[in-house]
Amino acid sequence: MKQADSWRDLKNAFSSNLRATIPVVIDDHLEEMKGIKEFNSYIEHFPDYANNLSLTLNQSCHALFMSEDDYQAFINLYDKEAIEVGIAFAKSNYFTIELMLHLTHSTRMCSIRRVLEALSKVETNLDHSLLVERFFDITNKRQNAFFQGYIAEQNKMLKNQSITDPLTTLYNRRYFYPYIEKKLAHQKNRPITLLLIDFNNFKDINDQLGHREGDRLLKNFSELLWNIRPSFDGAFRFGGDEFVLAITDCTEAMAEKVALDLDHAIKRFHPETSISFGVIQLPAERVNVDEYLNMADKRMYENKTKRHHHQ
Repeated sequence: MKQADSWRDLKNAFSSNLRATIPVVIDDHLEEMKGIKEFNSYIEHFPDYANNLSLTLNQSCHALFMSEDDYQAFINLYDKEAIEVGIAFAKSNYFTIELMLHLTHSTRMCSIRRVLEALSKVETNLDHSLLVERFFDITNKRQNAFFQGYIAEQNKMLKNQSITDPLTTLYNRRYFYPYIEKKLAHQKNRPITLLLIDFNNFKDINDQLGHREGDRLLKNFSELLWNIRPSFDGAFRFGGDEFVLAITDCTEAMAEKVALDLDHAIKRFHPETSISFGVIQLPAERVNVDEYLNMADKRMYENKTKRHHHQ
């Protein structure tokens, strides 16, 4: 018997029974998971979960009876889709890794139980071992690809958390040094200028209007920054109300223009404050970045002192 004929015969014999298991598998799975509050919360926010699972199971059922070439093409696409689903689950941030294992184990075991049951009920002389082999291949690869995407995204999110300031969502001081080292290695002769920024009267705002108002000002800083320079990616909160901007393709004169634009924008947002700043352009060769930060800090202090005398 030709292979094409064998897949066709298997499909005629088993397809309807296998497709009939899909709603039962979903019901079994939802019943198993209903006692988990995180899952119930997820379902409330993503009500298409059962429909998406039904679509996935139907795709898998269809793949059981494909020719070998079509089956391999399906698996390649299926793996990519499963990775994307894993990424989406990680981004949703509803489940711990333990709960994700529980969820995927539930869908897989419910499927195995119902599929093997459905296969055993078909009266035929056809050998269905090929279907069982493919079924386990599909479920194994789906689960592995799912966790590949999930874990990769979790690691990415953890890395972002470790280098990001939670209040402003800008980078934190820890990430400043590897960022500068990487930029210097790739920029070559293109200028990089550091712009140090410190808020004036910030303590007065916290004391008179409360820390919530101070936090609101700091959080708004990043939005003002993107409005002035939309493609900018090198902003760091060094602590308190002190920030460092690493601006590529930028001279000291250009950085001063950015600082003045920021100062005007901040005054419009909150008339009670302004910024002092210091700029320093880094040389193209490898440098002691802290020395240049200290130079920019001195210039910022001079700027702050000059502002104070003019008030």
